[in-house]
Amino acid sequence: MKYNKLGVLFALVAVASGLVAIFRIVLDTEVAVGFVTMSFGVLAIIWTYSAYKSLSAGSSLKIHTRNFLLCLVFILLFTIWHTMSKLFRWRETVNEYLLYPGYLFLIMAFLIFVLTSYQILSMGKEFGFESQAKEIEKIISQKKNSVGVKKSKNAK
Repeated sequence: MKYNKLGVLFALVAVASGLVAIFRIVLDTEVAVGFVTMSFGVLAIIWTYSAYKSLSAGSSLKIHTRNFLLCLVFILLFTIWHTMSKLFRWRETVNEYLLYPGYLFLIMAFLIFVLTSYQILSMGKEFGFESQAKEIEKIISQKKNSVGVKKSKNAK
């Protein structure tokens, strides 16, 4: 356990050092934030892809993980496109229309989020966990009340 804490501390120092280095090397704050965002985006994609590969084929969780992975890819593409547009000053030098593909990447990510949210809602309605959750909540509340009554009787 001691090594695990030391590893986490080392990782935090490494990330902080990397952030300081990026912000010192890249003078434009928006471009620096873009590079930081891209690095975290790539890490999120790597971890999500690893999780996706470990899940059972055809499972709901694998389908949702795939959709999440697609959203991450589109958000990363938006971040890359936006950072490149800022870095190369497309808005000022070329044409503002070069910004539109970035917006398309973001729109695609949100459309996939909407689709996945609807799938989760449908799955929740299909399996009907809402009524069981309310019943469990009621039982827990009753047990807490009965434990409170026993404690008050013992205190007298």
